[in-house]
Amino acid sequence: MKKEHDVRIDRSKLHPWMNYKLTCLLRECGKKGIYLIVTEGFRTKEQQDALYAKGRTKPGKIVTNAKGSNYSSQHMWGIAVDFAINDSKKLYDTNLMRKVAKIAKSKAVGLAWGGDWKSLVDTPHLYISKWGSTTTKLKRKYGTPMIFKETWKAKVKRPVGLILWQDIKKKKQYFRVANNASVKVLFRSSIKWYAKVEKNGKIGYMNKKYLV
Repeated sequence: MKKEHDVRIDRSKLHPWMNYKLTCLLRECGKKGIYLIVTEGFRTKEQQDALYAKGRTKPGKIVTNAKGSNYSSQHMWGIAVDFAINDSKKLYDTNLMRKVAKIAKSKAVGLAWGGDWKSLVDTPHLYISKWGSTTTKLKRKYGTPMIFKETWKAKVKRPVGLILWQDIKKKKQYFRVANNASVKVLFRSSIKWYAKVEKNGKIGYMNKKYLV
């Protein structure tokens, strides 16, 4: 096994939360001496439709039930990645894939695994489970991935700026972010005061009231 991760995707096209969780996954797998190839990230409608055609209108085995034309793949929403083991002899080794899945589902990472699906089990697939195991909730709320992507960033709207806190109890802070500055939004709490955001490589918490 090669002792390094091989990330073959454009991480800037992932949802900021997925990108953060991917960083956590690579770190935790590295601690266990497991190194990954990240093979798939964001997909366009055309790329997804081409995959859907396999085993149907094009040669090959069926690899997905998700059409691109109706935004049914989590990859199109930037909330999923696919992986393999960085070892040419063990790319999809069952035991290693399960070990990675266990790490991915741990509290340290917090992803869900396509290997737990009952229909068309997808062992290389990891995703954010906030919106469920399909894209139904995302489509209902946002309509298209393009509209969803507009929620990935926000601007600080407060004359004195906003503090980026290290923790939700506001005991430690990183720095103050200026008014009108942009931040990447990992998620907004639906019941508490904060949004989890990224600014200048730091992950922390801001008052969601002043993020627009």
